[in-house]
Amino acid sequence: MRGSSLGFTLIELMVVIVLIGVLVSMVHISQGDNRARDAQQEAQVLLGLMQGLREKAVLDGLEYGLRLEPEAYQLMRYEADTWQSVEAPVQLPSGVVLSLSLEGRSHSLTAGVDTPQLLWLSSDENTPFTLHLDSPPLRWLSISSDGLGDPLIEVPETPHEG
Repeated sequence: MRGSSLGFTLIELMVVIVLIGVLVSMVHISQGDNRARDAQQEAQVLLGLMQGLREKAVLDGLEYGLRLEPEAYQLMRYEADTWQSVEAPVQLPSGVVLSLSLEGRSHSLTAGVDTPQLLWLSSDENTPFTLHLDSPPLRWLSISSDGLGDPLIEVPETPHEG
């Protein structure tokens, strides 16, 4: 018969280490990086706004636009031969930025520009575009329009470099 031993067995130590690893992973997942979810939610908001602008432009007989900056966007309306801000700029969630492609070419989004890059016309047409929601260097998803129909969200199979 063996005497009582002091300390823990190797198996007991390994079980404790695995449990600590699982707990740390769960905390990291719950508190971790939410940029992909933020980009998805913002894309849904933008898509709804764009669909509403298309209808509003036709019903009101006015031209509407979106002025885009890398970290914000603003709704505008064309009145009295000038573009007017309809509301204050909407800031994107932290870590999510916009990039724009027009006619297949990257288009610079500079702050302080007074005219919108994307237009919705009373003739039920809009600017053909692809708007990307990124967290550089990752591209989470894109919103695209051919200029005639409603825009669509395109989600890559895996986030890739934009």
